[in-house]
Amino acid sequence: MKSRFGRKIMDPNALRSYDYWTSLLDQSHLMASAAEVHGLIAGLLSAGVNAEATQILPVLDDFLNDGQALSHEAKTEISELIAQTSASLAQTDYSFALLLPSDDDSLPERLEAMVEWAQSFLVGFAIQQNDLSLCSEDVRDAVTQLTEITHIDPFALDDTSSEDNEESYYLVLEHIRLLVLTCFNEVGQKFAKAEVQNKTLH
Repeated sequence: MKSRFGRKIMDPNALRSYDYWTSLLDQSHLMASAAEVHGLIAGLLSAGVNAEATQILPVLDDFLNDGQALSHEAKTEISELIAQTSASLAQTDYSFALLLPSDDDSLPERLEAMVEWAQSFLVGFAIQQNDLSLCSEDVRDAVTQLTEITHIDPFALDDTSSEDNEESYYLVLEHIRLLVLTCFNEVGQKFAKAEVQNKTLH
């Protein structure tokens, strides 16, 4: 889409490319992949952490940057990513997407990033919700299935056609999306709303 001045207009909800994030994180000397950053953010939000950068950025410092504060540029960009991820998770059209390499990258690279994303999501979720007995059976099942996905070996592809492997990748990717939305809809929104109500009462 272009404006009447001929400049391309970015969709405010569209995530920047994986390559963009990889470059930014490298320049910021952050020892984490873009998939890990986005997965951790999504996990925190899905567990009920409020979508405020002041609450999430310190967790990213601790878990992804050895406790060191992020650069100003990284903080600004990641704050925007937090807002975009929160808005995307809350969409009723289930359009939430994971921040992963493009189809131009090799399948093993995409699988590796997908596994990293799932691992980081589970870490973020567990930081806030460490007692799964308080969660519904659907959420506990989602966490179990996501844990199983983290055991996928990205470099041990089935000895089948590349087309079959691609199809399997997208099936797993879609499954992850739905599992994440289950967690967010049943836990994230409930606890986030409760926190807002408590702040209002005080």
